[in-house]
Amino acid sequence: MMEQRPIQWLVSGVVALAIIGLLVFINSGWRSPAPVATPVAAEPWPTSPPTFTPLPPTQAAAAPTLIPLPDLRRVDPSIELAIKFPVTTVTTVSGAQSFFGRDEITLKVTAEVRLAVDLSQAQIRRDGNALFIQLPRATVSGEPNPIEIEVIGESRRWLGSQITAAQNQALAQARADIKQRVAGDQGLISIAGEVAYRRLERWLIDDLGFSRVVIEPLTP
Repeated sequence: MMEQRPIQWLVSGVVALAIIGLLVFINSGWRSPAPVATPVAAEPWPTSPPTFTPLPPTQAAAAPTLIPLPDLRRVDPSIELAIKFPVTTVTTVSGAQSFFGRDEITLKVTAEVRLAVDLSQAQIRRDGNALFIQLPRATVSGEPNPIEIEVIGESRRWLGSQITAAQNQALAQARADIKQRVAGDQGLISIAGEVAYRRLERWLIDDLGFSRVVIEPLTP
């Protein structure tokens, strides 16, 4: 019995050493190897292909060349800014009654009336090559021009007739009546002014080269 105990101790010691060695081996050698980073080659910086043409440097836009302001008093006559149209009236003139009768004449007169805009009163404001213009309304320009005269009634004194003077008086009265009628016709004046404005606008843009033209009536 005394002989077996040293053997058991020896066996226990061997087993203990084996267990200790196994633990040491596990802690030191049974570890996963640390990952090793694989170096990545640097990519080359992209270069321009042989056919690449670099863009020119950005430059500030040049200021537009200003067109000289027009002298509206010298507009090309071919533009026909004045509007002409015929107006007809009937006028009767009677002379003084006398022992020898009296002169009386009735005329039918058609006269051409000219409506125009006074460009000398224009007020112009510019913004670059854009124009903002204020113009007065159209008015009767000059005297009506008779283009047709028809005598539709006439009686003369049988002695000392002055029918020629009566006819001249009737013609002058007809022209005055026509001028007064047209001057008071706001519809005709508005149409004539609008036509003149649009024709002037197209001349300033198409012929002189302005980029924009705005024309409005001049406020009194």
